[in-house]
Amino acid sequence: MCYSIPMNGGVFVKRSQEKLHRAWLVCLGCSISLATVMGLGVNAFTVYQPWILEVNGFPNAFGSWITTVRSLFALLAMVTVDRLCRRLGLRTTMTLGMACFAASCVLFSTAGASFLVYCQAAALSGLAYGFGGMIPLTLVISQWFQGRRGLALGLAAAGSGVTTILAPPLLSMLIVGRGLSFAFLAEGAAAWGLTLLVFFLVRDTPQEMGLEPYGLQDGSHSAPIRVKPKNLTRPMWWGAFLACFFIGGPSGPGFSHLTVLYTASGYPPMLTALLMSYVGLVLMAGKVLYGGLVDSRGSRWANRMVFLVFLAGFLLNCLAPLQNMFLAFAAVTATGLGLPISSVTLSVWAGDLSGQEDYDRTVKWFTSAYMLGSLVTGPIPGLMADHLGSYVPAYFLFAVLTALAMAIIQGLYRRLHLGLLPK
Repeated sequence: MCYSIPMNGGVFVKRSQEKLHRAWLVCLGCSISLATVMGLGVNAFTVYQPWILEVNGFPNAFGSWITTVRSLFALLAMVTVDRLCRRLGLRTTMTLGMACFAASCVLFSTAGASFLVYCQAAALSGLAYGFGGMIPLTLVISQWFQGRRGLALGLAAAGSGVTTILAPPLLSMLIVGRGLSFAFLAEGAAAWGLTLLVFFLVRDTPQEMGLEPYGLQDGSHSAPIRVKPKNLTRPMWWGAFLACFFIGGPSGPGFSHLTVLYTASGYPPMLTALLMSYVGLVLMAGKVLYGGLVDSRGSRWANRMVFLVFLAGFLLNCLAPLQNMFLAFAAVTATGLGLPISSVTLSVWAGDLSGQEDYDRTVKWFTSAYMLGSLVTGPIPGLMADHLGSYVPAYFLFAVLTALAMAIIQGLYRRLHLGLLPK
């Protein structure tokens, strides 16, 4: 409710202008959750991969199989997370995911040279991503925001960029100075602290705190109702599912092997760690920018931009063996700006292609399709590198998959007349 109160000699101010809406603190909590399970659990793990291979003498394929195990368990978590959210609540499910990641760090620290233990820890990390990642985040944001929802999604998803900026150089220094085990334990300790913070910040709905969603504070507006496009056919829906599947390769193993790609191409490990930190900065900006573009220009235009930039990034990554810093900088810049396609875009596509009653289910299936694509393509970079002597062919394949996904999604949006703002 918006009302006035007297202040200092009869001067009146609006209470709603004085107090930050609780929705933004919930958004912060969601951002911290994704910063943990994705920023630390997925993005920052790229720093560990070359060290795990080098220290233990593992072949390249072993590094890919570790990320594949993570993707498998993330997929299993994603197809069940909606039921878990209904049973335990969104906040509890999200913090459970974060606790799984903290436990995975402890298990990673005990792995030594055991490939099996690395896979077990990766399984816990996958559960963390499924339970604490984009699906519960999207559901929380949809409960708390009616206005500026695209921006809120972008800000919440940008949390993964913060840890992607900060973690790689810190982890690299810890690995060099104290070893793999200590670095994993330090990361786990940080994760436990962040888990507690999210538990205090996040609430399932504004109603349980006696509030309206952001954008409905004055009670003068009704919540917008999602309506499924009337001409959306089942083949079209499966086409969107296939596009999400194609995105899984570039956004999953394509991103997680960037450090290995540049290290194998002759770049020093510390330099590649700094490049990954820079990717985190660009990723954070890209998610906020994409969310803002959806609100201001429409999702069709925003989709086109993110696809083109992401495609350019993977084509430039194919030039990594040239050891040209300008090209490397351009490649990771474009890759980072395009990475919202693995998170925020999936939620936007689900919103555009579903009705109010099946939005939650569509988010789940699109995100699961993405993770299935990541799972299927997970072993490819390592296997190609072992057989062809380079990671570059895998990155060309990822560029092709990105182009196919773009053709499908943009074609659907044109046929269904979606993603345009009203004139």
